[in-house]
Amino acid sequence: MSAFRLSKTEDEFALTGEEQAQPLELEAYTPEEPENMDSFQVELFLPETNPEQPAASPQIEFEGMPVPRYQVSLDDGRNVYFQHAHTLLESLEAQGVEPQYQCREGYCGSCRVQLIDGEVYYYEEPMAWVNNNEILTCCCIPKSDLKIKL
Repeated sequence: MSAFRLSKTEDEFALTGEEQAQPLELEAYTPEEPENMDSFQVELFLPETNPEQPAASPQIEFEGMPVPRYQVSLDDGRNVYFQHAHTLLESLEAQGVEPQYQCREGYCGSCRVQLIDGEVYYYEEPMAWVNNNEILTCCCIPKSDLKIKL
C-alpha cells in the first residue's frame, strides 16, 4: 500500500507522498474545522499498482497456448482488454470505464451489466439474482471476448 498525506490550505487540498499509480480525485468533507490543523490527518490506502499494468512477473506460458487476453467491447464503442485483473470490474475501472458497483462481492447486484456476446466464469457464485443475459462484473472473469452494455 502507498501512503499519502492530505493537507488543506484555505479552500484547496493537496495530496503529497509517493508517485501515484492511478489518477485520483478527492472531495474532502469536514463537518467542523478542527482547532489545530496540524492534528488533522487523513490516510489513504491505495493499490500500489494498476491491476492491468502488473509488475514484471510474466504469466506461465504453455507451449501452444496463448496468454489469455480478452477484448471487452462496450456498447458506447470503446474497447478495453482483460488480461491481469482479478475481476472484470477491476479491469474496467483500471482502464477508465466507470461501471456502477457497491459491495464488490456479488451480494447486491449493483455492478450488473447486460452480456450481449461472450462467456464469463464466476470464480465466486453471486448471491444476487442474475438473469440469463446479465453478468455481475465484480465476481466474474471473461472466458472469451465480450460485448457488454453498461
